[in-house]
Amino acid sequence: MAKNSICHIEFESTDLARSQAFFEKMFEWTFRSFGDTMVVFGLGDTHLGGLQKVEKASPGRSPSVWVEVDDVDAYLARVEKSGGAIKGGKSMIDGVGWSAEISDPDGNSVGLVQFVK
Repeated sequence: MAKNSICHIEFESTDLARSQAFFEKMFEWTFRSFGDTMVVFGLGDTHLGGLQKVEKASPGRSPSVWVEVDDVDAYLARVEKSGGAIKGGKSMIDGVGWSAEISDPDGNSVGLVQFVK
């Protein structure tokens, strides 16, 4: 995946099995478990995104878009100067890397991911 490319789309789901069945039938995506509250999906070996278990879906917030960056801290330092805001600071995702959530000037969420190489 290239730096600054969308690397993950995430849908909220109140029922992972139901959502998985829908997307399998619609798009023939393949799924694998990623912990107790998420399944990730793709086409063959190509990762596309995930379904995140939630108590209540938030239309308008889901799906969320995640962009691969080379240094989460450097991008967080640029957010406010660029007209956005930091929504969630840097956090570790086990086996993946670092993430953070920001918003654009209109309040739209954008996730940042720095993969561990």
